[in-house]
Amino acid sequence: MEWQGKPGSGAFQWNRGGWFGGQFGATAWMLVLGVVLLAQSHPVGAWLVLIGALPNVLGFVLWKRRHSLAPFPALQALVAACGLSAGVAWLCISESGPAAESGFSAGLLLMYPGLLVWFFLMERSARRARTNPTSAP
Repeated sequence: MEWQGKPGSGAFQWNRGGWFGGQFGATAWMLVLGVVLLAQSHPVGAWLVLIGALPNVLGFVLWKRRHSLAPFPALQALVAACGLSAGVAWLCISESGPAAESGFSAGLLLMYPGLLVWFFLMERSARRARTNPTSAP
């Protein structure tokens, strides 16, 4: 198997499909909505494209530096950046009007801190299992 980056000490390892799939999956809605609003000459469209592009730039930078970065802290930074961008995008949408029409709820933004906590618990559990392996009967 090809070594793709600095090995992680827990549950998370560098993986191209997981990295870019999560990155694009978390930001695609901002980019698509921004392009749709730009096509309708709505001024917030350009902001959404910019806001959606920022976590992608960070994701590419982190990926390029994967040989010197541990995967878990890099993933946490990317998820936090996607969450922050989603929050700013929601504010732009809600202040400009399209949010009322789309039915987009701010409650959806809770998935980002939820993912951060879930990933932390997964990482901690995997690290504990590696340092204190249970003996087989």
